[in-house]
Amino acid sequence: MEINKNIIEALKNSKRVAIFIHINPDGDCLGSASALKEALVSLNKTVDIFSDSLVPENYLFIKHLNEVKHDDKVEGYDLLVAVDCPDAKRVGKYAKYFATHENTICIDHHKSRENYTKLTHVEIVSSAALMIYYYVKELTELNVHMAEAIYAGISSDTGCFIHSNTTSEEHAVCAKLINLGFDLTRANDMLFKFTPLSKFELTKRAYTNAEFFADGKIGMFKFTKKDLSETGADISDTTGLVNQITNVNGCEIGIMMYEQENGLFRCSLRSSGKIDVALIAEQFGGGGHMFASGCNVFGCLNTAKKKIVATCIKEVKKLG
Repeated sequence: MEINKNIIEALKNSKRVAIFIHINPDGDCLGSASALKEALVSLNKTVDIFSDSLVPENYLFIKHLNEVKHDDKVEGYDLLVAVDCPDAKRVGKYAKYFATHENTICIDHHKSRENYTKLTHVEIVSSAALMIYYYVKELTELNVHMAEAIYAGISSDTGCFIHSNTTSEEHAVCAKLINLGFDLTRANDMLFKFTPLSKFELTKRAYTNAEFFADGKIGMFKFTKKDLSETGADISDTTGLVNQITNVNGCEIGIMMYEQENGLFRCSLRSSGKIDVALIAEQFGGGGHMFASGCNVFGCLNTAKKKIVATCIKEVKKLG
């Protein structure tokens, strides 16, 4: 992968760096941010990670993630870096800083995106963490903490190397990372086995209330704020659930809807491989990858459900 030399120079010339991750953070953005911070700290930079959402508990084993800031004000940084954020909206309340700061960078791997930074590198690959691997290598020598963080990002966004975005490159890079000696068993346990009781209860409710449409070609999990409250769950407990419904034989599109606030539902979309769900998400102002995308849908539960299902049915019919 060819890196952007201007981005490397900007990182090297900076003194105080703010790194931003997307709302409802996943393993990719968290691992990317951690590795980049560790690399820059090794170069004697002052670095902070900012998030408009809490970091899920199962990622706190990764270095620096228990130090993530949620401050309303971001001041005194000479460089802002967004990782795994295809548009400014994904950094939540921090979007305004990217509109006014003179030194901004975005490193991202999404097909659907907007240009909101002065320097940008977009590569349509499995994960932002794969890109960060090459940037970190250019900046400094990888250590065990960077290796663990990048492994978390790559393995998360490839679904533990089973998604169709996995290539030999991900395996080759992760082999090098593992050889640096982080605790692989602990990492995999935290990334893929860690299940709070709240998530178990939410998953049970998801299966109970699952719906299928178009002769089983579309599957849906849906949650209201009441579901989250009654199970003691939060938004982080929904992570990964949508992938489970696409495992059902014959299901081409998986949908997970959860209520963010009254009249607004966040939808995660997954494709089994034949349908580009980014095209569906874009119709609602969202986007992402061909096989994994997201968007917001407005309305009450039934209205929002009808809107997204109707759009998905149109795409399914194109299969013939």
